[in-house]
Formats: sequence, structure tokens, C-alpha cells
Amino acid sequence: MIFRRTSANASAPGKIIFFGEHFVIYNNLAILGSINRRIRVAVSLNNDPDRCINIRSDLGVAASYSASSHANVIREGKDMDINLEPIYKIAKDILSEREQNAGIDIYLVSEVPYGVGLGSSAASCVATGAAIDALFHSPDKNWLYNKATEYERLIHKDSSGADCFISTFGGLRYYMKEKGFENIQLEKDLTLLVVNTGIRHSTGTLVSLVRRFKENNLSIFEDLVSTAAHICSSALTAFRTGNETKLGTLMNENHQLLQKIGVSHKKIDYLVEVCIKSGALGAKLTGAGGGGCIITLVRNNELLDVSSKIEKDAREFMPIKIDYDGLLVD
Repeated sequence: MIFRRTSANASAPGKIIFFGEHFVIYNNLAILGSINRRIRVAVSLNNDPDRCINIRSDLGVAASYSASSHANVIREGKDMDINLEPIYKIAKDILSEREQNAGIDIYLVSEVPYGVGLGSSAASCVATGAAIDALFHSPDKNWLYNKATEYERLIHKDSSGADCFISTFGGLRYYMKEKGFENIQLEKDLTLLVVNTGIRHSTGTLVSLVRRFKENNLSIFEDLVSTAAHICSSALTAFRTGNETKLGTLMNENHQLLQKIGVSHKKIDYLVEVCIKSGALGAKLTGAGGGGCIITLVRNNELLDVSSKIEKDAREFMPIKIDYDGLLVD
């Protein structure tokens, strides 16, 4: 396949999990949504005689991969353990499938904090794959979703693909491993705040922790799974009817379940408590836990008040909305 253009741009949104994290692994329902914070990727062909794939990020990390797959990685600043290998491999794979052996420059700009449970790795894979494929033709979202999921598993080996799906297609969805995704139509927009604790986490470590909890506390865990299923079912009704008060209550209940299985953190619990005492309808950790982010649901006229109360204790906070566009290609 020949190139139809020499440069392209794509972007894909991050995500939050409203309900069901960890329990979804055990065939429970989860509810997640894409957010209006994006990973933006620009790609362009280069004239490098070694046909290098060069990757740079505004987060302070860069790598250059030669045709022999050798990587020269440059890191700036502190705590930059960002894994660029999936970005390189998805680029190399798509070029190979299109029967091209070309040098390419990839530049990522992130509005999504890395390593805190907001789907940055999935969004990076989705946007990179789309931008590179757009050099040849108009990308197909279903194909890209499957391709991105394959390479995101280099970072999160047990990934269900849910993050890549929500990043590709956008919106608010409920998900079950055996049944896939269904859309949720909101009665009205929600006013949400993401609060970043600044504490990085390992999803794999936390998934293993929950597995051990289950093995050592089987009857207790079965009760928690049942409660989590009831919370998700009730949340579906609350979303569809626009019952924000009920949603907030269910978020609080879901957070308590996550505390019981040991995936919360003292800073998360503190920020959840501050948000609720400041007037939020509900707050909970989102994602794997052990740090990362919380989400809080507020009434629109109380957003500034809640934000001011948490400002000194959070690494950052971001008012967000549900994104309905998903993957965008320029």
C-alpha cells in the first residue's frame, strides 16, 4: 500500500471508571466513560537513511528505534519510567502490514496524567495507531481498537480491552467481560472533578492483591461481588433517570467496597472525605487504586467550592465532562 500523505494527526480520550473496577474481572458489570482530556499524536515521514522510528513526548521522554529494533532512550526530569515500546511496536506493525519500511517521527502531547488510572496507555496506543494508519487511508475504528488492545497488553498484560474500546468509541458505557459494551444515554450532563493524588501505582500488583484477598476470604468476597453488582445495576437506573443524588450515594458505597478489598490508600480516603464534607454528592477512587485518582460528582454551582477545599492536598485537579467523540483523526 502506498502513502497517501506524509503526515497525520490523531487524538484519543482518557477514561474514568464510575463503578465496578476490580469486580469486573470476576464477570461483574462495570461502568466507564471517556473524558474530555486527550492524548494527541502527530506523525510524519522522515528521511533518516536508517529508517528510524523516533518517538518524543511532552512528558519528558524520547526514544529512537533503528531498523534493528535497538532503542536509544532519552529521559528528562524525574520518575520518567514511561514505556514507549508499545508505541514503537504498533507503529512498526502497521507499517509492515502496509508493506512499507519507512522512517517515521511520532510526537505525543498528553492532557492525561500518566500512570494514575486515567487510561493514558490505551489512549496513546489508539491515537498512535490511528495517526500512522491515516498516512495510508481513512482508519477503521474497529480494526484500530483491536490493534491498540493487542499492544496495550504489553503494558497491562491482563487488560480486558475496555480502556481501548472507550478511548476509540467514546461515550458512557457499561461493560461485562462475557457480553461486551452497551451505551448509556445520560438524561443530563454531569459535573465531575478528577483529583490526582500524585501517587503512581501498578495495576498488575493491585489486581494480584485482589486475587489473593479473594482466595483467602472466599465467602466475604462473594458477598462483595454481589453488592458490587447491585450497585452497578442501581447506577444504570440513576444515570438514565438523571438522579445525581442517587449516583453520588452509589459512588460512596462503591468506594467502601474498594476499601474492603484493600486497594484504596490513605490519601485517597482523605481526599474522598474532604470532597464529601465540602458538598460533593459522591466521591471514589477510579481505576486500580493504590494511589492514582479519585472522581467526585458535584452540583454545578458547587464545583468551585469543592475545588478550593482540595487544592492544597492534591497534585492536580481537573473539571471534566464525558467525551462522546472518541478517536478523532485530522
